[in-house]
Amino acid sequence: MDGIYNRQNDRVYASSRQEADAHGGIHRLSKFPKRIMVWLGACKEGVTTPIIFKPGETLTHKNYIDIVLPHAFPEGQRLLGEDFIYQQDNATPHTHKDSLTWIRNNFSRFIDETKWPPNSSDLSVLDY
Repeated sequence: MDGIYNRQNDRVYASSRQEADAHGGIHRLSKFPKRIMVWLGACKEGVTTPIIFKPGETLTHKNYIDIVLPHAFPEGQRLLGEDFIYQQDNATPHTHKDSLTWIRNNFSRFIDETKWPPNSSDLSVLDY
């Protein structure tokens, strides 16, 4: 969001360091960069409508249950119909007991940590 060059991800091809610097190879980072939190589901058929949180808002188990999960189910149904299976990573709001209870009560098909154990040689694709 800051338009900052990230040397781990961005590349500047140049014949010298001076040329790279002239084309934006070095930038100062702001101490508190702008950021935004977005929730989005993705599958082979496309992506869900994103949920964009208010500036400074973070994901808690409460807003995960109140905002994200009720949105995820109809979006999953829209994209995959009866083939929809909900899977999430092990972020704290996702693994909170209230979140898991809501999911078990509202999603007919869900891959949880017992169905995809963390020590599996097939790691969850969401916990890279």
